Amino acid sequence: MKVQLLNRPGFTQEGDIAPFKNDLCQDLVLEPILQAMAKGDNYVYQQCKQILLSPLTDRENLLHRQSALRDAIRNTKTILSLYATVAEVVTDISNFRTSQRKNGNPLPSVRLMTAIEQLDVLAKGLERLKGEIVNTYGHFTGTIFRDFYDEFLMEFNAEFVQLVHEKAALLKAIDEGGEIQISGTIGNGLKTDGLVVNALSEYRTKRKFDIMESLFSTKIKKNEIRISYEDLQLYRDCIDLQNAGLLHVASTFDGFSMGLMKLFNTLRQQLAFFHGCCNLYNHMKNMCFPVCFPEVTAEKHAITGHGIYDLGVAIRDLKMPMANDIEGDDTLTYLITGTNHGGKTTFIRSAAIAQLMAQSGMFVPAHDMITRIFPGIYTHFVRNEDVTMNAGKLEEELQRLSKIVDHMQAESVIFLNESFATTSERDGAAIAEDILKAFSDNEVTTFFVTHIYAFAKKAYDEERPRTQFLQAERTSEGERTYIMRHGEPGTTGYGMELYNDILDGTYSGNKNTGGDTPGNADGGT
Repeated sequence: MKVQLLNRPGFTQEGDIAPFKNDLCQDLVLEPILQAMAKGDNYVYQQCKQILLSPLTDRENLLHRQSALRDAIRNTKTILSLYATVAEVVTDISNFRTSQRKNGNPLPSVRLMTAIEQLDVLAKGLERLKGEIVNTYGHFTGTIFRDFYDEFLMEFNAEFVQLVHEKAALLKAIDEGGEIQISGTIGNGLKTDGLVVNALSEYRTKRKFDIMESLFSTKIKKNEIRISYEDLQLYRDCIDLQNAGLLHVASTFDGFSMGLMKLFNTLRQQLAFFHGCCNLYNHMKNMCFPVCFPEVTAEKHAITGHGIYDLGVAIRDLKMPMANDIEGDDTLTYLITGTNHGGKTTFIRSAAIAQLMAQSGMFVPAHDMITRIFPGIYTHFVRNEDVTMNAGKLEEELQRLSKIVDHMQAESVIFLNESFATTSERDGAAIAEDILKAFSDNEVTTFFVTHIYAFAKKAYDEERPRTQFLQAERTSEGERTYIMRHGEPGTTGYGMELYNDILDGTYSGNKNTGGDTPGNADGGT
């Protein structure tokens, strides 16, 4: 039985559209989100991280996952209970197998006992899971979970479970003195060949009458050869034959058990993701954070949304940060300028997180969102100084960008944060202009936070096509609102303002000229 909760039947993901996973985690600060999903369960953490960083390009599969997740959220308690049951069974099996590995290379009879015990653990696990499914049958309204329930109950019906118990009992009976009927032929060198285990039977004590009757009724047929165990070598050969039969039976049931273990492991992996999503969704709702399932179109559509916010910051600070709208239209490039600590980095990070979650089949942190499927999702954020770096900051930036370009497909999306700001403004402007032209020529959607005023101003004056110019808003009193407004690029520094304040004696050390405001500050400098 194949578990098809997370992906539709026959689905295969072609390629990795987010190959630089460490960069995504670091640049988008995904750790608070993953911790909220896991709630201390390391297995849930790892599975959610793997799936979140493996966005989809198949729209039908994405819609399949959205549908299953909606149903899971409506039945959070059932999902948590199913996951707990499956996790316990997998843990029991793992602990059992770990304990058996310490035995090294056991005797055939021990191998058989191991197969018996393992099958017994799995049979009990099946019964527990079946009990959960029977008790929650009818909770799910969507077809995905209902189909899984129906298929499970049909394949692992009462007769099947009873059969598993009977086979386990038969194996135990053999170990306690039952019989294995083996047939074969004499091959080259008078060695046995073509051995086949014909039947397994329990040990049955014969009554005296049965023994007497068998003695009188026994006749030596013509050409029949009777073999006596008095020959020591022959006895050893028979023991070897018996051991071969035991090992064959044990390995056969091991294969059967492995199939059941694969079912439990796959089910645990998929339920872990739903478990994590339910945790995150309910956390967001309890904190009154906006959340919605995005509309993912099959058309070429720019990212559009209202009230998109940085979920990692919201979870970290336990309060709603400033949200922004993204009006896509036919936009290909977003140039974001403005003073430091005005919310620019937070803005592009919120857009990137929302897109990553959307293409993972999840809900997104926004009031509403419409987007398309991008064949690649990349980030390129400025790095802090690192004493272990073997190259200068500009060289390090360009090396990372070169790797991205080598993997990038046309019509991907990239989020650039203060890239090329580590060189002179003239050189930075030239690099930025060349890079963005190449991206534009290949229909790559680009979000670019930049302090290179000369480049941004030139692009604005030339009315660069399919480009939105956004600026971090400041009030007439100089206060930051952390809202991105359409407008002409402006200078981004506040050095002269800070300089004048300090010389005038009006600077108190906490004036909101460059300091962070919780939940809204840029990550850049």
